[in-house]
Amino acid sequence: MTVLSADGVHAGYRGRPVLRDVTVDLGPGVHVLLGPNGAGKTTLFRVLAGVLRPTSGRVLIAGRDPHHDPGAKRLISVTAHRAALSPQLTVADNLGYWARVLDLPGPLRTRRLTEVSDALQLHDLAGRAAGTLSRGQTQRVALAKALLCDPPVLLLDEPTTGMDPTATADLRERLRHLATDGRTILASTHNMDEAQTLADDVVVLSDGGVVARGTPAELREEMLGHGLRLRVRARLDPTGVLRGLGHEPVPSGDGAVLVEVGDESESETLIEQLVRSGVGLREVAHAGNTLEDIFLRLDKRTHEEPPAYRTWEQR
Repeated sequence: MTVLSADGVHAGYRGRPVLRDVTVDLGPGVHVLLGPNGAGKTTLFRVLAGVLRPTSGRVLIAGRDPHHDPGAKRLISVTAHRAALSPQLTVADNLGYWARVLDLPGPLRTRRLTEVSDALQLHDLAGRAAGTLSRGQTQRVALAKALLCDPPVLLLDEPTTGMDPTATADLRERLRHLATDGRTILASTHNMDEAQTLADDVVVLSDGGVVARGTPAELREEMLGHGLRLRVRARLDPTGVLRGLGHEPVPSGDGAVLVEVGDESESETLIEQLVRSGVGLREVAHAGNTLEDIFLRLDKRTHEEPPAYRTWEQR
């Protein structure tokens, strides 16, 4: 079931294009928007939320166009990279203020404030100034703010940036619960481990266009083939030997290097060659994860082939 869709969307700033022919349909679940800086992720969020009007194409939220039907904007909430909270006000006052901005009627306002505080476990934070909260606590309050109008669609722009592992795991659990309840969640992130764990599917954005979509396993097959990235540690520096074998190793820290191979068979061959070379292998293991491999490939391509239309307003 499609809840949020973009059909042939083009958008930009001051006549300069950022998004080009973006078409995507999203239903209930957690969808991750993956792409390097400059891909247009934040611009796409603005278009989907009805903030930035596309130059062509159409956005629909539950069948309604937020750019022509202002009431449709109530069906979607956005949590930006930086939470829109007043640091001097308490958590309770911040949420109360936004409930009034949303023009929630008195009885409904009281009920929703209680419900989101219960859901995000905010009662212990209610009397604290927002400016004194940790990153994880701030994100919980920002998510509560986004849920005040009980929207079917949530857009989360890098929600886990700066959070510690415990807070990240807590937020992941809450997002999964919201998705199970039937909400459509689109989240951008640079945390590849988090993305791979959280995503029902992944939309890959590069140079302003959707270049792939699918599960992490499907994307590896489509974008990387059967290639693998290995982490190699040895008693002696293996860089020279690896280059002599036709590989270009990348330092990884702790004396290890990363090297690309075509498949498991090539991996086994490389190990045999390194053993024969006498470098003294200590470790050969798969490195990173599927989404990290894809991200690094996209980021490398972005820096090698910067599009002429990229502007400072793209992220």
